[in-house]
Amino acid sequence: MEHTKSVIEAHKGTAADIEVILAFATHQPAGEVVSLKNRAVTSLIKWRTSELSMGALDALFASGELGEISNPELRTSLTAWKAAALDAQEKENLARDFVERTLTPALSGEAYLAAAYAARPPYGNSEELESRNVEIRSSTRLRSLSAARLGHIRMAIYSQTNSLEALQEVVLLIERELSR
Repeated sequence: MEHTKSVIEAHKGTAADIEVILAFATHQPAGEVVSLKNRAVTSLIKWRTSELSMGALDALFASGELGEISNPELRTSLTAWKAAALDAQEKENLARDFVERTLTPALSGEAYLAAAYAARPPYGNSEELESRNVEIRSSTRLRSLSAARLGHIRMAIYSQTNSLEALQEVVLLIERELSR
């Protein structure tokens, strides 16, 4: 659960940074320049996936022995959690693919793309790089790409939250079964 919580927090931080860029690009005329922390610009192109390991659960499903669990609510919750976790990973993969296949190439001609990549972990001293500022220019393109990026991140947050809630239900049911 702690892993999923840390993923959600990372996504929320990315969303907050992108919201700053989107607000700038939305409310300032095209061509207006602002100086932002490198971290905010890096959030446009960074991504994180949860990569949960479900080997034991997959083995249980593959063995056909899920029916051996006597508590039907637990069987249902295990299945629901797996579906929610796979959905969350799918949303994160979509966000990653958008960054790598659409956003990065679209911004390749922008002067701040190099700065964003320079601060992207695991490159360099991230504390030093995050404290630097980068100038970005407002444009319709920046607004569109930031809005799409924010949409992907919000989907990832929503899906990871659903996965976490489903996992919490599984843990609660297992604890109940063990206390009997």
